[in-house]
Formats: sequence, structure tokens, C-alpha cells
Amino acid sequence: MTEKNKTLIFLAIAIILLGLAWFSKPQIRPVKVEEIIGKNLFEKFTDPLAVKQLEIIRRSAAGDKEEFRIVEVNGSWRIPSHDNYPADAKDQMGLIADALIGLKVLDVAEKMTDSSNSQSSNVNAIHATYGVLDPADNENSVSENLGVKVTIIGSNKETKSDETLVELIIGKVVESTENNNEFSGNVVNRYVRIAGQLPVYIVKIDAERFSTKFDRWIEKNLLDIHSFDIAEIFIDDYTIDLHITQARTLGVSLNNVAELTIAYNSQAVEKKWELKKCMGYRGATHEYYEKSLNENEELNAETLDNLIKSINDLKIVNVTKKPSKLAESLRNGESFANIKADESLFKAGFFLVSAPDKSGKKGTETIKLLASQGDIQLRMKDGICYNLRFGELTGTQTESDNKNKDDNQTADQTDQTDQTNKTNKKEDESPTMLSNRYLFINAEFDESLIPPADIQQLPEIPTTGEQTVIDTIKKEREAKEKSNLREQERVVNAIKTGNERVKKLSAKFADWYYVISEDVYKKIHLTESSVIRVKAASPIEPNSNNDINSSNVNGQEQQGKKSAGLPEINLPGASGDFKLPID
Repeated sequence: MTEKNKTLIFLAIAIILLGLAWFSKPQIRPVKVEEIIGKNLFEKFTDPLAVKQLEIIRRSAAGDKEEFRIVEVNGSWRIPSHDNYPADAKDQMGLIADALIGLKVLDVAEKMTDSSNSQSSNVNAIHATYGVLDPADNENSVSENLGVKVTIIGSNKETKSDETLVELIIGKVVESTENNNEFSGNVVNRYVRIAGQLPVYIVKIDAERFSTKFDRWIEKNLLDIHSFDIAEIFIDDYTIDLHITQARTLGVSLNNVAELTIAYNSQAVEKKWELKKCMGYRGATHEYYEKSLNENEELNAETLDNLIKSINDLKIVNVTKKPSKLAESLRNGESFANIKADESLFKAGFFLVSAPDKSGKKGTETIKLLASQGDIQLRMKDGICYNLRFGELTGTQTESDNKNKDDNQTADQTDQTDQTNKTNKKEDESPTMLSNRYLFINAEFDESLIPPADIQQLPEIPTTGEQTVIDTIKKEREAKEKSNLREQERVVNAIKTGNERVKKLSAKFADWYYVISEDVYKKIHLTESSVIRVKAASPIEPNSNNDINSSNVNGQEQQGKKSAGLPEINLPGASGDFKLPID
């Protein structure tokens, strides 16, 4: 083949590629703006049940693209960006559908209908003025005038196929309009644009409904409990020390500080909390013994009340999926003795260990799941026990995110409020970053928490005497027999219901390591020293024989240290099942 022929072939290929690029680029769809004023912006979107997929795109202040997508999978909503975590989208999707179905065009802010104007470089400048630049366009990544793009894909009953029902870019608030005074809350006049079209319209809409925040789209009450159902709080206060052994395996030393069982009575007016039992450890052999509050000590009701408030609305900021084998074992309710050590557990700060029982006797080891930051147990009146184990730090978020502020401000909001703040800040000042922490949740059933059957003693029916007396005793006996039967059935049903509920909860929690913010962790992570305090009116004497408080001090001094005389406990499979991060 001659050089001339090669050149012609390359030229032909270049022309073909250029043509493909031209025809594949986004096309500007024509629209007659005069005919749309007063009409619905999205005539095809009339049925909220038709929605199959929702995508929201925005840009952060740093220009990073933030995308949130929720899809329907086999009749349930899932979040693909978070390993298909189940979404509680009913209410949130209803708000979005309500905002878009019947959305009427009030006016046209910018027509831009002639072909010459549509091809001019001035289009982006005009769109930037109204804050309706497309955040999905990478060329606009550094602009502060980007809108929030909302795309809804739904099913068409006639064609029985999916189609785009909504593709909207929400921009700035319309300034100095009398109409805005008619609306309440976040519903205001805003500039909007249909993606792929040039005209800019004015509509009445609540932009804050289109949130990309993960916690806005998931179940609010993760544990699905109410505070008045809590019977007890069990606190296992311990620390662990991780170190490398001579065999270059992971060694673990356990420092037990105390165990506290605290009863909760939500109906009480004053004293809702009562210390039922407190066990401590003392001496070189770490003797396990029971201790009690001194006269100058009391439970810290404020700390315990904060726990209840946080548990009622336990917020998670992220999730990480567990490996399938580990999740399957947890879903099936297998004991920790039968669960294989997993690298993900180690990385998240959870350790399967073989440890002796409280007596410390050899040969009494059991497999436990320990957490790097300890754990607590919520014991419910129905016998369900929620184990909350606190692991290692993972990732960060800004302070504003942690305070649950809406992150979907449009360009005008960031310009008018945040920009003023930026001007007043020092150059070296940056947003406060807060840490997040892994949380391992599992549930178990303890039938001892079920109130026992109130069995009444049956009276003996006399064989002699007045018949009326005998008949009265017979009726009394029959009534008590029925009552006893009801009580026995109550207990049997409660145990059956509890076991069934634990299976459902195990399936719910099995797949996920949850992630909570550090401030939530501080409210629900309790230790002996945080729940027992000195009474304000009774200061401690320097040489006071304060049993519990002295153990608190010791416990605090031992935080993060390997306690002398504590035996090492084994970490089954640590060196064999996965490689440790050892240089």
C-alpha cells in the first residue's frame, strides 16, 4: 500500500469519527416558550408510582461532583452508591413527586430561542447569571453558578418501557419578587431550566427537597425501638491493647474495668435510672467482684438521658458492606465461636478473641467479639438485646454536614451567605472536620427479660360442706386456671415472637458495618467513669475510701496501656486467615 493510499484511509477515518462525534453530542431541543407559560413543565410526569430511578447531581464548593442515585430493585428502593443499601424513600420520594408533578411555568426569564444566540459563547454566561449551569458538565466544575440537576426515569404504561420523565436544573432564587411573599417555608420562586434546552423559566419550588445527603434517604430509627421499651442498659467497660508478638502475629491483651447493669423506668417522674449491679476487677489476679455506690456517688442522669435521646434517633452517616461469608454467618445467627476471623473485622476495629470467663480459670475460654472502643447492650422489655460495638475511625465530614444542615444549597445561597463568611474568614481558616467511626450491631434474645408467668395457686375443692361454698371455690379455681393458662401462653408467645424478631434483625444488621459521627459516638459510648459521678453536695475527701471512683481512676489510667499481669488472649485465625499490616 502506497503512502498516498494510507493517508486517504486515515483521512476517511478522521472524517467518520468527526461525524460520529457531531451526531453523538448533546443536541439543543427546540421549544416554543410562548406556549408553555401557565402550563405544567413536565406533562409526562403525572404518576409518582411510575418512578423507577432518581438522580440528583450538584457540585460542592470545591468543585467536586456530588451524585446521588436511588433505583427500584424488585419492588424496593436501593442506593447504588452505598452498595445497594436499602432506602426508606417513601416519604422523601413523595416530597419530590409533589414538588414536580403539576410544576407550572410562571414566566420566562430568558428566551434564547434563535439559532444564532443558541450557538453563541454568551449562552453559558446567561445561564450562569440565573445559576442554571449544568453541574454534570465537567467544563463547569469550577463555576459558582451551577444548579442542582434532577433526573427522573419512569415507566411508560403505553410503550411499557422506561423513559426520562424529568430532567431539570434548579437555579437561583428570583430576587425582589412580590410573589415570594405569598409562599411559606422553602417554597420560593426560582429560575430553572430543562436540561438540553436554552430557555430559563421561573417556577415556584422547594429546592431543599432534592437532597444528596445519605441520611435523608434511609430509615431514621435504625434500631426501630422506642425509649419506653428499654428495660436495662448493660455497659461492658474494657480496653484492649494490640501488639505484635515474637511470632509476628497479632497479640491482644484485655483490660477489664467494670460491668454495669442499669435499670431504666421511662414512667418515673424523678429517678428513672437505678444501678442494679456493678462488677469490678481488683488485685494482681484481677478478681471479679461486686461493688456498690458510696454515699457521695450517684448515677449521671444527664449522660444516661443523652444516651436515650441519641438511641431514639440513631443517625448513621455511611455504611460499608461486610464480606458475604461473614454476613451469611451473622444472618444465620451463628455463634462467634463458629465464625471465621475476617480481615474486614480487623480493619474496622473488631476482634474475635478466645478469652477466659470472668473467673479467669484456665480451660473456660469462650470466643468473644471485642471492639477497640468497647461496647454497650440495650436490653428491651420484650427480651431483644441490641449489642452496639464501637470500632475504629473511618473518614471525616465537615462540621456543617455533621449538624445535619442541608447540603443542597444552590448558587445564590452560597453566594449571598457563604461568600460573605468566606470574605470575613482568615486565609488560614478551614472548615472543621469531624471524624466518623465504625459501629457493629447485632441482636440476640434473652428470655429472662420476659416477665415470668404469674401462676396463682389453685384452691383445693372440698369434698364435704355446703354446696354453695363448694361451687364458689370451683368458680374461683376455674378462673385461676384460665388466668394461669393465659400467663403461660403469654410467656410462650413472647419467647416465640422474640426469637422470630431476632432472626429478622439479624438479617437486617448482618450485611453492614454502620458509620456514625464522632459526636453521636460520644453520646452513646458509656463507661463506668461517665455514668457514675460524685454528688455535687458531697465532695470527696482526699483519703476517702471510694471503691467505685478509685476503680474509675485506675480504669482511666489504664486506657490504651497493656496491664501488667494480664494474660494475652488468642485471636483465632489472625495470622492464618489474612495478612496483618506489618512491615
